[in-house]
Amino acid sequence: MNRLAASAVMLVLLSCPAVFGQDAMQYGLKHLKVLAEDQKVRVVRYAPKRGDKTPIHSHPSMVVYIVKGGRVKFTMPDGSTKITDFKTGEVILRAPVTHSDEALDDVEAILVELKQ
Repeated sequence: MNRLAASAVMLVLLSCPAVFGQDAMQYGLKHLKVLAEDQKVRVVRYAPKRGDKTPIHSHPSMVVYIVKGGRVKFTMPDGSTKITDFKTGEVILRAPVTHSDEALDDVEAILVELKQ
């Protein structure tokens, strides 16, 4: 492996903890509130208004209940984006994910994060 490739691999490995695995609660955002937490689960209310953003963060596996539907734009670490139109009353089972998000509408959801 040449020196440039080795340096690139080292940079990626050293930067992963700084970029991935971030807890969204660390940002102190008004649209995120922990409702309950123990060693196995954390319940979070996600209630952004249109235009509210959450910087890059990670979630473990979780269950999402949509209280008030609307559109949210998700941006993945590779820069790709996806707009999801959540429906009121919908329940989603989500695998672990790292992303940032922007509310395109006023929405509300309850996230039940399953700790590993």
